[in-house]
Amino acid sequence: MRIYAEPNDLTVSEMERAAIEKGITKKQLVLEAIDLYLHQDRSELDQAIKDRDQARYDADQRWKDANQIKSDLNQLKRDLEAARSREDQLRSEVEIIRSEKDQASEEAVVLRRDLEHYKETLRLKDDEINFLRGHLSQISEKIIPALPPGQEEIKKRGWWQFWRRG
Repeated sequence: MRIYAEPNDLTVSEMERAAIEKGITKKQLVLEAIDLYLHQDRSELDQAIKDRDQARYDADQRWKDANQIKSDLNQLKRDLEAARSREDQLRSEVEIIRSEKDQASEEAVVLRRDLEHYKETLRLKDDEINFLRGHLSQISEKIIPALPPGQEEIKKRGWWQFWRRG
């Protein structure tokens, strides 16, 4: 029975070199290779295949984990940027509020100064009004006796008693 296969040029040259080293023909080399393959211990090969498959599975799992970690990292970076942006916005708002507070404090100082000025002005006016009341009272005491008597007083006393003090 014939089995036909076309190996590539590199495999043919390796087969020729191996046959020359062993001192056999290429046909004998192929038959030995087939015999060796058929009669070798398959348990090692099966274990190697199983190990290879497990290694591939582990590598795939690590690849998926790495991609998930990268995805999580990118999400965390976006979250961090959003948090930084929010922090900058809040800092800006704090600065605006601080400036408004400073402005309000300055206005409060001016208003307190104006209030004190108005209080002082009112106190001076009150003092002046009290002074004028006192002066008016003194003038009234001096003027009342010098005024002519009213009609009722003239009727009550006679006109002749008008010039009499008493």
